[in-house]
Amino acid sequence: MERSPSRKRSYRHHEQTPDYEMGTIVNIDDMQNFKIPSFRQDTPVATIIRRRNASSRRKSTIRRRERENINDYVEVEENHMLPSIQIQRRERHKTLRERRSSKRAEKSVLENDDVDKAKSFRERYAEIKERHDVTRRLASLLRDTASAKLTDWTRPKKWEKLTKWIREFFQHFSIWSSHMRVIEGKFGTAIMSYFRFLRWLMFLNAYIMIIQFFCITVPYLALNPRTFSETVLLNASNFIQEAKQCTQNYTNYHDDIVRNETDFQKFLDFLLGTGWMERTVLFYGEYFNKTYYMPDGMKTYDMGLAYLLSAGVSFVISFILIVKNSSKAIKGTFGMEKSVTMYCNKVFCSWDYCIRNKKAAKVKKKSLITDFRESLEEQRKTWEKAEDSKIKLFGIRVGMNLLILGILAGALYLVYYTTDRLVELQKQELHVIVAFIVQYIPTITITILNFVIPILFQKMVVLEKYSSRAEINFTLARSIILRLASLVVLVGTLYRLLILGSADYKTCGNNKWTDSNSTSTIKGSIKCWETYVGQQIYKLVLLDLIVEVVIVVIVQFPRRLVFNKYQKKYGLVKKLGPNQFDLTQNVIDIIYTQTIGWFGMFFSPLIPFMTFLKCIIFFYVRKWTLLSNCAQPEKTNATSRSNSLFMMVLLLSFVFVTVPIGYMVGYIPPSQSCGPFRVYSNSSNVMFDTISFTIKSWPDTARDIFFFFGTVGFLVPVMILLVLLMYYFWLLGQGYKKREQLLTVQLKLEGQDKKFLLAQVNAILMQADAVNTG
Repeated sequence: MERSPSRKRSYRHHEQTPDYEMGTIVNIDDMQNFKIPSFRQDTPVATIIRRRNASSRRKSTIRRRERENINDYVEVEENHMLPSIQIQRRERHKTLRERRSSKRAEKSVLENDDVDKAKSFRERYAEIKERHDVTRRLASLLRDTASAKLTDWTRPKKWEKLTKWIREFFQHFSIWSSHMRVIEGKFGTAIMSYFRFLRWLMFLNAYIMIIQFFCITVPYLALNPRTFSETVLLNASNFIQEAKQCTQNYTNYHDDIVRNETDFQKFLDFLLGTGWMERTVLFYGEYFNKTYYMPDGMKTYDMGLAYLLSAGVSFVISFILIVKNSSKAIKGTFGMEKSVTMYCNKVFCSWDYCIRNKKAAKVKKKSLITDFRESLEEQRKTWEKAEDSKIKLFGIRVGMNLLILGILAGALYLVYYTTDRLVELQKQELHVIVAFIVQYIPTITITILNFVIPILFQKMVVLEKYSSRAEINFTLARSIILRLASLVVLVGTLYRLLILGSADYKTCGNNKWTDSNSTSTIKGSIKCWETYVGQQIYKLVLLDLIVEVVIVVIVQFPRRLVFNKYQKKYGLVKKLGPNQFDLTQNVIDIIYTQTIGWFGMFFSPLIPFMTFLKCIIFFYVRKWTLLSNCAQPEKTNATSRSNSLFMMVLLLSFVFVTVPIGYMVGYIPPSQSCGPFRVYSNSSNVMFDTISFTIKSWPDTARDIFFFFGTVGFLVPVMILLVLLMYYFWLLGQGYKKREQLLTVQLKLEGQDKKFLLAQVNAILMQADAVNTG
């Protein structure tokens, strides 16, 4: 095909043109000679590109200025809004209608440059008042929804008022209420919480005492027969006949010892739990099954079953009450430890308005100042801590912990050694006083260690440079470990000696029995190992009470007299200072007392009664020494945190007690010479078999239903249900945690709103003053 002349002319024109322009047609024959012009040269193509770039920059500048104008408009608009509403508008996603309205607002901004029109005084005041009403309604709505649900406020108001009135009514009849108010008014709520905890333990022991007394002691004293031999029939089995013979030998041995005792020795028996007290209702060995007559025939009161059920019910009640009060105490500390306004809370919420004494108020001010200084000093130390000091501090703490472990090991070995030697020493012919001291060697050792070593722990924890709260927690943990470990070693040593010991004198279920037939046995031989353990617990309870009273009378009271008389004359007396109520140590003492009471409850049914009396005596003795001998402590403790600490340590002690008691009931054969389980005391039976034998005597239907509770068909669904419940409550806890975070943010925003409104009101007032003066 031929090319048109015009096309050829364009080619010729292109060949004659040295500069290429846009829209020209390039000759194909000349493509080899074509070169792309350099952008650095001033060519038409480079000029066009520069113009396009400049145009793009101008457009982007215009768009940026438009956005800045829009942002200025939004900022001006938001400056008249509450901070909470501003944050909500920035964070939430906009709907389609809101995006359209914002687009219209942008157009109006571009058309009208006057975006910040002046408002009159009346308009601004009306707008601020409307926004304040909205904020108040929003806060009221939040309080009526989230906060109400958190505090279980969904119940009917009338029922809530009724229960509140009932609680207030019974508080008027509450025991020791006036004493509590006196302590609270002079020393604050933290120390008062200890006495309230002591009162709670008194009621707990009262419940246990009632169960033990009416299920075990009263039936034993009220029903016949009076001796175990009368309950054994002629056609009884061989091991019951053997238990009868062992019981007779034990009775003869005891009667021979008591018959030759003097009055002074009988008094020492009261302190030791031996002699005439050994065969009383105070100890396990005295109890056996009782027989009573009904219109339909003779019935037998199964003392072994009553023994196990009363102990089990007592432990269950204790566990329920501890968990219930622990949950209340933990709720009091919920959300307080991680408060975002720690110093603000200390400034506005630290004062104890229960204080009514002027001197106590001055001491409280001093303690608050000390608390502020300690908090600021701890914060400063945290900021200024360097790497080399961390390494040094870590080395000090490791060394101190190793030293503390060594002290604990030495103390526990001393308990083991004294308990081990006691069994051998009590067989020797010793003077009455020496024999009495020998009997108390393990108890005295444990008491001295519990008194001295915690003081060392308090001095050593200062060198580890922990915070004040951490010092209290570490001291408490180490002291509790010492006391519980001492009891573990005592029980373990007795178990080794009485149960796992040499079988040289293995008779009637006791390793330390000398002869099964002779009534003239070696002095110090153990005929009933359960009673022997109960005697050790009895001595611990009695000595603990005596030491408490002696320390108050001999140590604290004279120290107060010396300080009041010589504090101005001697610097050493002033440096030692007056007595202070050590809250941590007193809590450890009372929890240790309760732990002994739980443990001794099985071996001595009247131990809960003794613990009940100890709580009453402790309350009055420590109240007297607090009000008469002690000064206000310099370091204060949060009341809610104190209550939760008491309950958590008590729960730990409770778990410690249940393990050895459960092992003994399920695995250790009882003695054949004493106790309500002597009729089951062959080599293959244990105490728990009492329940098994009772269940086997039930009708077939009841027995099958009970045994079904122990099958896989029942346990697997129950475990699945428990897992689902745990997951549900975990989700519920996560929801509460999220709600707590939202409420915390809302509190912050409410504070910012108040600050904003005050600033706006201040500006309006200043404007009004300016108008009035003008």
